[in-house]
Amino acid sequence: MLAPVNPSQNSLAIVLRSRVYGESDKIVTLLSQDFGKMTGIAKGAKNSRRRFANCLDPFTGVRVHFRSRANASLAFLEFCDLLEPVGPLSQPLKFAYANYLTELVDQLTCEGQVVGELFELLWEGLVELKRGPATGGFLRTFELRLLKHAGYDPQLGHCQRCQESIAVDATAFVDAVEGRVLCAGCQVSRSGTLSFTGAAVAALEELKDRPLAEGRTRPLRGEIGNRATELLGHLLAVHLPRPLRSTELISSLSRSSV
Repeated sequence: MLAPVNPSQNSLAIVLRSRVYGESDKIVTLLSQDFGKMTGIAKGAKNSRRRFANCLDPFTGVRVHFRSRANASLAFLEFCDLLEPVGPLSQPLKFAYANYLTELVDQLTCEGQVVGELFELLWEGLVELKRGPATGGFLRTFELRLLKHAGYDPQLGHCQRCQESIAVDATAFVDAVEGRVLCAGCQVSRSGTLSFTGAAVAALEELKDRPLAEGRTRPLRGEIGNRATELLGHLLAVHLPRPLRSTELISSLSRSSV
């Protein structure tokens, strides 16, 4: 006997990814505001001109209407209301950075886990990316807030072993396995650490909890910007289940534009 189908529900959602299934259907993974990450089947979506028109492309903001069945892995997507079209995110470099934001969130969320802060962050990030470039300040601010809302808030301003503050002119280290920031004294007896400047740590502390629009305007260039990027890259890698594909696309497009 089939499990009963629940009444129709709806939520704001962002399309993370989709793929064609069969001749005319699509399997769609979304991050919803009220139900967390969910995957559903959109029957006839490939040929739909009303129920899913322009609604199932990655990075699209929608209100999704769906039904779920107990113990079923896929929701049944009824239709979507288009709220935030892809627009400028179809441009190659913006597409690559939008893919980076969504891939990060996708990897750090589980199906059915309600993550309202992460939904709001990704929505804000995609809207801001339409408005302007993905500067270093914008990306690092997004990454810092992402780590915090995912439960991995990095404590950058002090050594996580002895609790001593890390001076701007000092050398700091990050444990590449555990993702902890260490001072020079506590790093001596440990292997597998990578060095960074206290100035890079201080620059990242300045970006914590800022709106993305404000983070975009913060200067994060040169050696400090490079070290800050490397530091956050290692802190993220500790928690990601697999390497990001989007970084390869960004690198490729960046090289071709030089």
